[in-house]
Parts: sequence; structure tokens; C-alpha cells
Amino acid sequence: MDGTCVPYTRVPHSTPLLLDYLYHFDRVARFYPGSPYELSNYQALAKQIHGLNQDRRPLIEILTRQNREFGCADPTFTNIQKLSDRETLAVVTGQQVGLFSGPAFTLYKALTAIRLAQSLGEQGLPSVPVFWLATEDHDLEEVSETATLDEDYNLVALRDPGERPASRSPVGYVRFTSEIVAALSQLESSLPAGLPREQLLRDLREAYQPGATWGAAFARFLARLFSRWGVILLDPLDEAVHQLSAGVYRQAIEQAADLRSRVLERSQALVKTGYHAQVHVAEDSTLIFATRDGNRQALHQSDGRYLLDGTEPQTLDDLRGWLSRQPLDFSSNVLLRPVVQDMLLPTLAYVAGPSELAYLGQARVLYEAFGRPQPVIFPRAAFTLVDTRTQRSLEKYQIEVEDVWQGEEHLGRKVAAAAFAEGWSERFLESEQDLARLLDRLQQDIQTLDPTLLDTLQHVKEKMAYQLDRLKGKASRAALARSELLARHQQALLRFLMPEKDLQERRVGGVYFLGRAGYEILDHLLAHIQTHCSDHQVLGY
Repeated sequence: MDGTCVPYTRVPHSTPLLLDYLYHFDRVARFYPGSPYELSNYQALAKQIHGLNQDRRPLIEILTRQNREFGCADPTFTNIQKLSDRETLAVVTGQQVGLFSGPAFTLYKALTAIRLAQSLGEQGLPSVPVFWLATEDHDLEEVSETATLDEDYNLVALRDPGERPASRSPVGYVRFTSEIVAALSQLESSLPAGLPREQLLRDLREAYQPGATWGAAFARFLARLFSRWGVILLDPLDEAVHQLSAGVYRQAIEQAADLRSRVLERSQALVKTGYHAQVHVAEDSTLIFATRDGNRQALHQSDGRYLLDGTEPQTLDDLRGWLSRQPLDFSSNVLLRPVVQDMLLPTLAYVAGPSELAYLGQARVLYEAFGRPQPVIFPRAAFTLVDTRTQRSLEKYQIEVEDVWQGEEHLGRKVAAAAFAEGWSERFLESEQDLARLLDRLQQDIQTLDPTLLDTLQHVKEKMAYQLDRLKGKASRAALARSELLARHQQALLRFLMPEKDLQERRVGGVYFLGRAGYEILDHLLAHIQTHCSDHQVLGY
């Protein structure tokens, strides 16, 4: 199956903000730096970045050290050296350090950054791809589990509870327990024997071992996958990184009230325009977390004092001193994190998922406060992958992936209609058309007789259409009930293409596809990523 583009207007769970960003950018232009599909926006931003006169040497030293520890290959170090040239810019993406690389869309984000960096380079803007490892996040539940599929496309959860230094410690410090061995064995048993599985399990077992940290394991595995394209990995949970970022944290603390006011105003503007504010900002919140006794806690501000749960109030001078002594104890919330990232890196573009796109609209006002241009935000590539067995079912029943997205009821009708030759589906359609013609003729008579009855007629039309639709649904279910095979095929399509009523890329781990199709699937995906549009793609493998 060649790649088929599906506009997000037909993709489940697409928000109005996402749809306007992709297809009506003029409606959201006030919230973002520029359309991701116009080269002039990148060119203008590049000039601003070049004018910042940033000393990149400390950053280059950090990246060289970190990527050597992660086991990255020569192309990554070539790109790090390119980054030391002031003309070279960064295309950045990032993700939480999920188990075994997390959901499939993590792979799609990295590949999109690679493709966009290549495209910008071809157009005279030399760029390198950078992946920001979100190791400072403390929500272990979000990353401690991923999923593969068994032979019947049932989701199989893979999990390690992790060993935390403290109950709210950053995920980058959490270590794997002996359960990681069982999770790897479970993954192995869910995949067919062969070279793809052997290569995948070898790389995973080298990275994911009892005692290894979540951040290091994630980075080492990504190095195996993407180093050949020169992807640079950056782990912010590093003393040297925080020393470079200390000025951002200091300003965020000193100007907490002003920054909070800016974000609240922006959030209200988004809501008034008909969109949503992805990140809730409380009246006493700051943009900062502080780590005390190993626990990462949100820093609050009230009446000029700064508060952490369970501790005495802090003065501004207290926090300044603490930050000066131990900058690694401070980290950013989700809105400030992009600013920290882009004060370190010469970021020309950021590859974002739909949720990130939403909160980056809120965060733009922070860039203005810190005197830094916000990067162009490029939507990540999105795929629904179709294996040969599923493709045969789609062809057999004459259906599309979009039919599966519409849910069990709709899919059941399509499967039943294609499977049985009695022609009942066509007769339902004929009946609907005959009924519509009959009621239209009746409407003309009622218009002449008593126009006040037209509302009643409309109600009758809707009620009859509803009942006929219900009857059609019952007929399709009856048809499916006559064949256990049809029901199995219907459920298999739902489980594979719309697991737990969600998009495949969000529920199925990327390792499932790597273990079945091999690492070559990354090349296949990369070849189908487009930089002139970001429609969802249905792609066979």
C-alpha cells in the first residue's frame, strides 16, 4: 500500500486549533510565529538567530560528552561539529523517555525532525536534528508502560514499576527493576522469530537492564535507531546544562507574577477565540519546579513569598542563593521548558505533536518576555500503519481505514454489506431514497394546506430516518452474528487500526513495528514524510 494522505478533518480527536493551524493558519496567526509551510518564515527567523551572537562552545562540549556516553555513531558527532558553526541551526523535537521508546509517534517525531532538517538544508538553511530527552518530568506512570500486540492484535501491556530515589523524583533518575527482564521476554514472545526481532531485542537488552536509568536506556536505544541520520540527543538533567540555563530560571522566579499574568491573558484569548488552553495556570503558580529531598515540586507564589509543599516559605533572596548553589535542583514546567530549550539551542523549528502545538500557542508570550524568537512549529508526521493481513481484510470488505475510525457500528455495516450478496444493504439505501422523495412530495402539499405543520413534518422525517438507521444497524449485527469469521475480522480491524478507540500511533509501541518489519521501516517512513503538508498518512508495510 502506497501512502494515502487523510486530512485531519477526517481523523478522530482532531481539535479546532489543530485543524485551523493546518488548514486555516490565518485564523491562528496571532498565537504563532508563522506558517510552517512558508520558507520565508524560516529565513526571517534564521536572521534573528544569527544576530544573537551566542557562544556555542559550552553547548558543544556538553553534546559531545553526552552523545559519546549514549553510544551515538559518527554522523551524530559530525552534526555536533556542524552546530559549532554559527550558520548551522537546529530542528528540535522531544518526548518523555517512555519504556522501549514509548508510543509509535515518538519514532515519527524523530523522523520528522530528520526530514525537516534535510529539507531546510536543501533550501539554503543548514540544519541538524536534535532530540530533547524529557528526563526532568516526574510523572512515572506516563512512561512506565508501553504496549505491543499479540497475533490477534490484542494489546499486550509491557511494564516496569521502576525504583525511585523519592516518590516524585525526576524520571531520569528512576532505575529499572528486575521486572524489565520479564517485560523484554514478554515483548519477545509477542513478535515472530526472525532477524527483525533479533536485532530489536539485542539493542533493547543492551540498553534496558536492571539498574539502568530511564533516561540513559531511552537515549542508548534512540542512538541505535537514529544515529545514522546524525540525530543529536540532549539530556537536560545535567549539571552543566543547568548552569547554562540558570539565568532563565532566575528570571522566571524574579518575574513570576508578570509571566503568570502574560500566560493567563494568552490562555483567555485562546478560549475566547474558540480554542482551548492546553495547560491550566493557577493564580499562584510559577513556571518553576524545585527539587527538595529528591522530590520535584511545583513552586508557588503568594503575597510575595514562594512556597513548596511541606516547607517553610522562601524569600526571593533564598531562592536566588539556592539556585546559585544548586542549579540542578530547578527545572521548568511544560510552558517554560521550550524557552529553556531554545535559549540553549539555535532552534529554527520545533517538531510538535497536537498537544504540544496547543501549549506552544500559550508559551509564545514567554518568548517575548525572554527576548528570544519562538521557533517555527512544524506538526509531526502521523501514520496509521497497515500490515499485509489487515490490507487483505480491507480489500476483501471494500473498506478504508476511515471506516474503522468511525467505530464498531459503522464498520459492522460495511463488513456485513460486503460479505453478503442478498442485496439488503442496497435495498435499505433504496428505501431511504424512496422515503425521502415521498416526504418531499408530502411537504409540498402541507406547505399549501397549513405551513404551521412543517415543523411537525420535519420532526417526523428525523424520527423515521432515525428508526430506519436503527433497523439498518440491527440488520448488520444480525448479518455479523450469522458468521463468526466476519465478527472476528471486524474486531481484528478495530483492535489493530483503532486500539481502545484511539489512534494506533498513540496506543501501540514503536517496538512492535520495529520487531515485525525491521529497522528498514524507519527508512520507509522517512521517505513518506512531507514538508509541504502534514496530513495523516495511511501506509502499508
